[in-house]
Amino acid sequence: MLEFQNLKKSTNDLIFRTESQHNMSPSAEEHLQEAVSCHQASDFKKGIKEAEKARKNFQKDGRTDRAIEALRVMGDCTLNARELKNAQKIYENLLQEGASISNLWFQAAANWGLGQVALHKMDYSSAFQHFQRGLEQAQSVADNWYTAWNAFGIGNALRGLARLEEAKSSYQSALQAFRSANQPTFVKWVENTLKEIGAEVPEDDTSDDLRIWLCPMCGSKLKAKQASSLKDGKMTTCGYCGTAIG
Repeated sequence: MLEFQNLKKSTNDLIFRTESQHNMSPSAEEHLQEAVSCHQASDFKKGIKEAEKARKNFQKDGRTDRAIEALRVMGDCTLNARELKNAQKIYENLLQEGASISNLWFQAAANWGLGQVALHKMDYSSAFQHFQRGLEQAQSVADNWYTAWNAFGIGNALRGLARLEEAKSSYQSALQAFRSANQPTFVKWVENTLKEIGAEVPEDDTSDDLRIWLCPMCGSKLKAKQASSLKDGKMTTCGYCGTAIG
């Protein structure tokens, strides 16, 4: 009887420890936010792993949109880690999965990523095509973020093709979109590029006080602290839908 009681106690202790460990495990959202933090800190290898964990957990829970968001973050980390072959596969999957739920924002993100991969390979014609599609998709949902990045990508692709006059126009469009998205760090990038090719840098005629900071995914208004982070070139997360911004 004593042996049975000891065995029962050991079993109960094991169950308790297992349940405790399960309860202490990071949630899918926590893994995703860690991936975003790793991306911001340039720890791309860890960011990939965290995004993978988040994606698997979201898939188990049937949260398709969040699983696709994790795939997007995974792609960005992989691209920055210069794992171009893997990045291309991830962005191709992102494009397909975005289309499967009729989400043009994810498709714009995927085309931007595929354009970046093509730029790294100096395949400027393919890069231009991806960025052009991404720009059209971003504009169709009035998203400044991927409008800016795809327009900037178009400018870089056209510059690579020695089509400088067309590149100037795309850079100026990117500049306007980055200003509208309140991204001073990337505004400086584009301004510097325009100066390099001898193009005019348009004045910023928008008042910061009149800007409303919105999530590019769900359109929710961001808090003042989140807006401040974006103005400083840092990333933040939408409190409503959980999308990483910046």
